[in-house]
Amino acid sequence: MSVEIDTSSWQEVGETSNSRYYQIAPHVLGVVPHPGSRDDGATAHENLAFQHAHLRRIGGGVVVIFFDNMVSQDKDARRAYQTDADPALMRGVALVGGSMLARAIGSFFLGISRPRVALKMFGTLEQARHWADERNRAAAASAPEGAP
Repeated sequence: MSVEIDTSSWQEVGETSNSRYYQIAPHVLGVVPHPGSRDDGATAHENLAFQHAHLRRIGGGVVVIFFDNMVSQDKDARRAYQTDADPALMRGVALVGGSMLARAIGSFFLGISRPRVALKMFGTLEQARHWADERNRAAAASAPEGAP
């Protein structure tokens, strides 16, 4: 069962084989997996490459992933996200999901991994946005003068 995410007020910025990407707010990149998506090592590396390139263009930020449409994620995908995410670009990753499967996948990932970037699970976009804004403000406050 797929969940419809209202993206009408967001700017679409790209797509990978299993996800569509949106600029939700300044320095907040939204990831909406296609309904029924599966994530493996290859798709994880493809997604990370897109995220890193986009975050580099906008001066870093927080990635918000809407997990409800994801049906599986294998160990190679989890390993890629755990070890290859660039903390110099990613200020954090928010997993947003309300379905039982999404929360199970997210909880499993959180329970077995120690990612290089801050990772937190939320039930709503509003909660995730609040956290993302805090992460972005903290990064801005600690950035050298003139940096984004």
